[in-house]
Amino acid sequence: MSDIADAADLLAAAREALLADLLPEAPKERRYAGLMIANVMAIAARELRLGADAARNEAARLAFLLEAIAPSTSAKTDAPSSADLAALRRALCAAIRAGRFDDPAREKALATELLRTLAERVAISNPKALRPEADAPDPAAPQARSR
Repeated sequence: MSDIADAADLLAAAREALLADLLPEAPKERRYAGLMIANVMAIAARELRLGADAARNEAARLAFLLEAIAPSTSAKTDAPSSADLAALRRALCAAIRAGRFDDPAREKALATELLRTLAERVAISNPKALRPEADAPDPAAPQARSR
């Protein structure tokens, strides 16, 4: 049995080595590039862990939205796959352009489902951006100035 289970774990281990062993020894002018590489490695690891589920979830949400505006005549028993995602996105864009989501209830459902998709994608690309608003700085609070 291996301590490193999958590609995401390999990326995490390589990122840790980069941050702990290589970057402290790197010349100052190369550290920014090293930090960017470490960030990309973290995103890639999260994509490997979460990306397939996010794509499947998005496909299911888009199919749900499209079914609500134009129920299909054939009963489809299989959940949409992530392979269907591009076609579902195109169909949703066409439906939006055609005004199929202009009704307030449909518009609200669309916004809700798209926000769920966005949250799953941001959890992969920049999870710190999803921190609770309570943790976010208060824009009305006075800021300390350094002189």
